[in-house]
Amino acid sequence: MNVTTNEDLRRKLEEAEDLIHAIRHDRVDGFVVDHPNRQRVLMLQAPDRPYRILIEKMQQGAVATSADGTVLYCNRRFAEMLRRPVEEIAGKSVYGFLAVPSQTAYAEVADSGGGQGEFGLVQADGHVIPIHVAVNAVEDSDGVSYLIVTDLTDQLARRRAEELAEILSRELEGRKAAEEALRASEARFADQSRRKDQFLAVLSHEIRGPLAPIQNALHVLQRAPEGPLAADARNILERQVTQMARITDDLFDLSRISGRTILLRKERLDLTELVRRCVEDYGPTLESAGLRVETQIPDRSFWMNGDSTRLSQVFMNILQNAVKFTEGGGTVVVSLSVCADGKTAIVDIRDTGVGMNEEKLERIFEAFRPGAPSYDQGGGGLGIGMALAKGLTELHGGHIFAASAGAGRGSEFTIELPLQREAPPREAPPREQPARSTPAPAKPYRVLVIEDNIDAAESLEMLLDLMGHQVEKAYDGPVGIEIAKRYRPEVVICDIGLPGPMDGHAVAQILRREYPRGSAFLIALTGYGQHEDQRRSYEAGFDFHMTKPADPKELEKLLASLTSQI
Repeated sequence: MNVTTNEDLRRKLEEAEDLIHAIRHDRVDGFVVDHPNRQRVLMLQAPDRPYRILIEKMQQGAVATSADGTVLYCNRRFAEMLRRPVEEIAGKSVYGFLAVPSQTAYAEVADSGGGQGEFGLVQADGHVIPIHVAVNAVEDSDGVSYLIVTDLTDQLARRRAEELAEILSRELEGRKAAEEALRASEARFADQSRRKDQFLAVLSHEIRGPLAPIQNALHVLQRAPEGPLAADARNILERQVTQMARITDDLFDLSRISGRTILLRKERLDLTELVRRCVEDYGPTLESAGLRVETQIPDRSFWMNGDSTRLSQVFMNILQNAVKFTEGGGTVVVSLSVCADGKTAIVDIRDTGVGMNEEKLERIFEAFRPGAPSYDQGGGGLGIGMALAKGLTELHGGHIFAASAGAGRGSEFTIELPLQREAPPREAPPREQPARSTPAPAKPYRVLVIEDNIDAAESLEMLLDLMGHQVEKAYDGPVGIEIAKRYRPEVVICDIGLPGPMDGHAVAQILRREYPRGSAFLIALTGYGQHEDQRRSYEAGFDFHMTKPADPKELEKLLASLTSQI
């Protein structure tokens, strides 16, 4: 056999070995057999061929790696994710295709023998895409791990879109809520503006009411100061000034209640006696309005802890309301009873007046909502009387309710107040004697008046002069200090709101260095009467605090009380 024959045999043997090797490793799908007239194709069907086709067609990446992470196999989809040919992937480390922050996390999953996680896959152009990898290590395959890789780009985009849509929805809902709140705020503002305008109109009406008779009475006194009409004119002045002072006091009281700064001087009191006394005190007003008063008040005492002045104010405000809205010939019924448990007293005040519809009932205790149908029916008012009654009742731990059967069918107010269960002491302490309308004569004092309002200063000087005191006056703080050095006053009445660099507080601080407490009395006269204002005036050095307009009788009583203190 020649050399050529041997080479042919050797070549054919190598081809046969290569063919056998390819068949063993599933690299041959079939054979082509030549026939005389045609070629016949014989296909080889391996047991795992369907799975290989499935893996190549699946939409997830499929990767087989060795124990050290070398890629042994990957399908077409994984190569598409990397945007690389399959030939560039096989034999490379899978870690080289992962973003640096993901490599450690992937190693923890792979070393644990299986698991899943989300990582970053680096494409050929350096772009990183999010992927989900499920790792399954097969124990009997020499550490081979099989990876199912899912591209999360679209999924994360949808998730982000859903999050953005949810954020947008919340923002739209928030904007809608804000718009609704804005509309509600605008409605409240418009309502408050209407109420303010209505309040100012009523306030103007209430103030102008007393001013007219005051002006008329002054003309009478100017023309006939000693004539028979002078006494009537003076009575008119006193009543109308008192009415204006009451309007101011009501406004201050409402402000103190709203700010929770009002102080109650609570003591043990007999509610039965208090209600009876209120009806007696207000009886003449009811009778002068042509109203008949009926009382249903038991003889026994009911004890509670309360401020008698403030509770009287509650009852008086309701009785005044009955006078405003009940025509002559009507009836007002005041009753007092106790709940079955003995813990709560019920004061009920009914009238046969104009009554209220549902809308007015809902708003009867709101401030600045005047409840009169018209000014012509004798109503009006600032619309704060019922708000005051409610606030003062609640400060005592009680409740107040309003009821009416409708327009023209009267109104009913019910006040519930907590009682004390313990029996009253056998010997009740003597009741404080009411202040005498005519105070004991005061000894004459040297009084210094510091007031920037010239009319107020001069009128106060005249009043004090009539009381028998020696008076000097100043219109600002510095002048008042200079007069005090010369005049050596025993009493200083000083306005707080003085103009210029030295207000009343500064004046009091300077005078207190010259006149310690007890050597001279400083009286603050101001339009500010809240608890904080009183505290500030005392800290500045004042002994007493009087709100404008100061009642001449109260001032006279105060000066008379100083006799035993100087």
